[in-house]
Amino acid sequence: MRNELTFEQGRDIGLKFVLDMLEPASPYGAKLLKDLRFYKASEKAELDGELDNVSVMLTALENEHDKVSAVRHTLSAMRDVSGTIKNCSDGVLTEIDLFELTALLLRLKELIPLAESLPGYESMTGARLEEVDAPLAVLDPEGNGRLRFFVEDTRTPQLMRLRLRKRELEKSLYMPDADKDLILSERMLVTSREEQELLSIYAVMTDSLRPMLPILNRNIAAVGRLDVAISKALLARRFSGTRPETGGDSLLLEEAVNPEIAQTLKQDGRSFTPITVDLPRGVTILTGANMGGKSVAIKTIALNIVLALTGFFVFAAKAKIPVFDHTELINRDFSSVSGGLSSFGGEILRFNDALKRLGGGDLSFIAMDEFARGTNSEEGAAIVRGVVRYLNDSNAVTILATHYDGAAEFASRRYQVRGLRSLEENAPVKEGDAAAYVAEHMDYGLMRIDKNADCPREALLICRLLRMDEELIGIIEEG
Repeated sequence: MRNELTFEQGRDIGLKFVLDMLEPASPYGAKLLKDLRFYKASEKAELDGELDNVSVMLTALENEHDKVSAVRHTLSAMRDVSGTIKNCSDGVLTEIDLFELTALLLRLKELIPLAESLPGYESMTGARLEEVDAPLAVLDPEGNGRLRFFVEDTRTPQLMRLRLRKRELEKSLYMPDADKDLILSERMLVTSREEQELLSIYAVMTDSLRPMLPILNRNIAAVGRLDVAISKALLARRFSGTRPETGGDSLLLEEAVNPEIAQTLKQDGRSFTPITVDLPRGVTILTGANMGGKSVAIKTIALNIVLALTGFFVFAAKAKIPVFDHTELINRDFSSVSGGLSSFGGEILRFNDALKRLGGGDLSFIAMDEFARGTNSEEGAAIVRGVVRYLNDSNAVTILATHYDGAAEFASRRYQVRGLRSLEENAPVKEGDAAAYVAEHMDYGLMRIDKNADCPREALLICRLLRMDEELIGIIEEG
């Protein structure tokens, strides 16, 4: 699956907030999480395997927390050796390169039994580590196991002779009648020859290691997958995440939450109203008053889809999510505005791109938030009705939030934000608390309603509650 979301849209739906909460222990896990893999419909088995990995690590966290902590401690000691591996492929390793490889291999040797002690580890996909005795025998033939790199005297007869002579010269410096200048001159020559011999040894070691790079690369990939699975499991445990059921062509979310919005509301002394939707293939219309939470619902749905299709547990009580080939979010495009294009123009360009990706058997998810609001209401309503009619027969699950009447005529389904409840227009509101008062009495939950019902008429009520000038409201009501 290609990710059609821009960075700004990912941040807007709360994806960056979620990813920033992850705590990978190794550079390999961090890299995988930075370059999220979006699984395509043809890769459903691989996606399920990734979700299996998270399940295994979640169980391990619950039952063997100390063992998981030991694994993460070893992962945290690993360093990125991608540059070293490239040097080994293309040239001759330096002493620093060889030290970095030795350190990584020793950490891998330490990690293997720790990982194997985790319950369910043997069933994990792409996270199984291989023994590294063969490359270690090249770097540490005597099996010292010390976290350093040193070429032993016995590596070659020439190296042994040179080092023996260097030690003899160093001892002779302390003799009473020593010719120090002559000794130091010879020592410099021996040291130079020693360095040349070491370079030859490094070249031989590089040649010996080069056929073993696949083992090293597979282990690095496994470390990344293991680290990512633990990171995702920690996130799922923190937010009581649920494993999504993948497949099919309709989407179900029960009691779905958006963590970033929930945290913001909590800081204001409010709580997030979970979202429950059942979206079939075709178009589902979402209506509701301004300030009613339509955009929040769109963001919550989109976030949980993206998380599910990148192998995360979702923030919901239950989830059935198709493996979409494309995920499209069509809302106000600030990048288009900054580029000199109107917000309406930016929406149309993104919509055109989404249409190009429809067809060919690919299944898309399309979320449209107040589409065509940037033009006049008569044209906007006509555009939305046409778009709904067109998309309802396409191979896509689409949710379109709108305030235009008649938009749902050709849709498959309609939901509405419940809206204001138990609220009197003339109720006393403390100065400065009007917005909080409206939010307190707004039910942000979604309910399924008849497609042909009128859109809610609560805008003027909200204006009054927010203390708009009464004379102005009167003029508005007169038309």
